[in-house]
Amino acid sequence: MRKGVSPVVATVLLIAIAVISAVAVWYWVAPFTAAQPIPSTSQKGYMVSDTYLNVSNSTCNGVDLKNTGGQTITSGTIFEIKDYATGKPAGINGTNPTFPAYINITYDLTPGNTNFYNISLLGSGANRTSVPFGTYIIRPSTAYSSSVAGLADQLLTCTAG
Repeated sequence: MRKGVSPVVATVLLIAIAVISAVAVWYWVAPFTAAQPIPSTSQKGYMVSDTYLNVSNSTCNGVDLKNTGGQTITSGTIFEIKDYATGKPAGINGTNPTFPAYINITYDLTPGNTNFYNISLLGSGANRTSVPFGTYIIRPSTAYSSSVAGLADQLLTCTAG
């Protein structure tokens, strides 16, 4: 007479081992599948995604800004361009110019979109200018718009290489 485990008991044992193994794997994998935090739609953010160079006179005359937040950056928002080293307004005439350089959001920048904006001279009536090659800070200006709350400074690197 043969001795061993009956087929019914063997089947129950195999199912139990499979269920216990699946539960163990789930408890090991579950922490890796936790939901990622979703940015709040109340957050604002932007980044410089490209600069437009005029290599013949070593200047930059425009930028592409990308809205990385969840709110629209509205038309009329002004970003001042300041020299990175000194913090003084940047302009075509060097540091502390009569008319500082700025970026005017001339049309709404909606979440996820990128738009081109000219670099302009504040107060000069000129709608287009350029800044010399260098590193600058783009600073949202509260003096011209209240919609800049939540926007941080960004770097603008204007170089040919």
